[in-house]
Amino acid sequence: MQAESGPHTTALRLEHPSDLEAMGDALAVFGVGLHVIDRSMQIIYANDVVEGAATTDGCAGEHCFATLWGARQRCPDCLPLLVFRTGEAQEGLRARARTGKPADLFRVRAVPILDPRGEHLYVGESFVPVSGPLGGDTLGLAQSSGTPTLVVDYEDRILSWSPGVAAMFGYGVEEVLGRRVDILVPPDLAGEQREFAATVARDGKVPRFETVRLAKDGRRVPVAITALAVHDEAGRLIGRSCVFEDLSALQALQRQLIAQQELLAHIGRSAADAIIGVDRDGRVTSWNAAAEQLIGRTAQSTSGELLATLVGDPGLEALLAEVRELGAGRIARTEWRDLKGQPVPVEVSAAALTDGNGEHGGIALVARDVSARQRLDRQLMRSEKLAVTGSLAAGLAHEIGTPLNVISATAEYLMLDAASEPTRERLRGIVAETDRISRLVRELLSFARGVTQREREDVDVHEALDRVRSLVSIPLERKHVELLTRIQPDLPRVRVEPDGLHQVLLNLILNAVAAVRGGGRVGVRASVTGPTVSLEVHDDGPGVPPGLRERIFDPFFTTRAEGTGLGLAVCARVVSEHGGDIRVGEGPLGGASFVVQLPVAEAKP
Repeated sequence: MQAESGPHTTALRLEHPSDLEAMGDALAVFGVGLHVIDRSMQIIYANDVVEGAATTDGCAGEHCFATLWGARQRCPDCLPLLVFRTGEAQEGLRARARTGKPADLFRVRAVPILDPRGEHLYVGESFVPVSGPLGGDTLGLAQSSGTPTLVVDYEDRILSWSPGVAAMFGYGVEEVLGRRVDILVPPDLAGEQREFAATVARDGKVPRFETVRLAKDGRRVPVAITALAVHDEAGRLIGRSCVFEDLSALQALQRQLIAQQELLAHIGRSAADAIIGVDRDGRVTSWNAAAEQLIGRTAQSTSGELLATLVGDPGLEALLAEVRELGAGRIARTEWRDLKGQPVPVEVSAAALTDGNGEHGGIALVARDVSARQRLDRQLMRSEKLAVTGSLAAGLAHEIGTPLNVISATAEYLMLDAASEPTRERLRGIVAETDRISRLVRELLSFARGVTQREREDVDVHEALDRVRSLVSIPLERKHVELLTRIQPDLPRVRVEPDGLHQVLLNLILNAVAAVRGGGRVGVRASVTGPTVSLEVHDDGPGVPPGLRERIFDPFFTTRAEGTGLGLAVCARVVSEHGGDIRVGEGPLGGASFVVQLPVAEAKP
């Protein structure tokens, strides 16, 4: 057996723990208890001073010395655990009570025990009882200990004052010895102090009591006090030993933590992005105000629901699985569904939340609505395309218009002198084709001009729809198409050029009529959404495939054999020049849905 020591470490090196048996027997003669504990907190050796040591089986799941000392819970200051964690020797004053006996005060010292290879496998712990009247040994022990400890007699006079207490309250030993402990008690807590002393006298201890004590400079120091009664050999109460814990730093950290939690909670509540918490199964645990606005569901109604099902995004589970595996997820562009089933384009990022042990708990997701960004991207792309195509269209219309008029007029003149019906039929075909080309030229000119320079007005959407409905009544009747309208009654006016709005609505409704079969349905809806009015034209036709939805507004792109590919391009240009947006998707009738958003007219004073 060898002892090793350094500036901060004292350790024993043993071939085997049984080598301590001789030392343990010797210490027992002087009334000193000795334990050897392994890393599983099993007592593998105890000398005869501690009763029942030979039969103990360690912590038994409750306390490292539950069987031996009869404790009901693990010590918060268990020295062997501290030695195993730090590798440093530890010591202090501890109250220990053998089974069925009152508590005694011990000076406890725990040191690392190393095997021949230097591995830290055990801890040796010695117990020196503090017994008899408060005298030199007890005072010396308290005064030499770094633990903030004081000892008072039965009249509350201070008999022991450790360096730790001196540092905590600012009094030197010579300033307090013999004085009453009341110098540390605020006047408003005098009654509490009397009750505290009575509890120690009655119960023999106060396990841990949080209160406030006064420092020399008048500061109120938040502390936790653990007190033990001290008896003489006859069992008479002769004082108490108090161990102090300064809670100032802890309370400051608690206040800082509370402030940070309130700040984070405020950020979460007021953030513009949706912040959503889910557990490891993907069920919603938190849901901020931005998420309520984005999806249209309250936080209470979403708690416990699967997020992927709630927002209608089957691909979300793959992102959550990535976070569970890697701790963080990429920024994913996807579509969620709101309460009305409408798609909302979002960018989603996710990160794992960890508990105090570093274990993954839930997952935090941040979802950003990118509708406005997509709308601006679409407007920019369309503006670039329309600018180039507009110049080309204006030139073509000018170059084609003049010779086309000559061809048409010549064909009509020749029809007057045609000698046979076949000849007249061919000439009528020439006139019809020139009329079709003329219509294309007019559309080219309309597209090239964009919105006319007429002054914009505050237009009533109800009146605009009534006017367009009368214009499309004949195509509707001819094809037996039912027109369904649902217009918000208190719809605000929009600031537009009237003919431009009529042209957009007319083109969209005629396109819908052309897309449906005989006996089909076309719907028109109008509602206010924030600062814009939304006009939607939808049908029960075949719809527009997702791959074509961005191209369908390009000039000269068409899916109909008889189409020119300019109708929707004109609509897109008119809407863009009014500061609005147009997009295509799937409508409530199963076919295509074209949604136009136009800014609301400013309210007049």
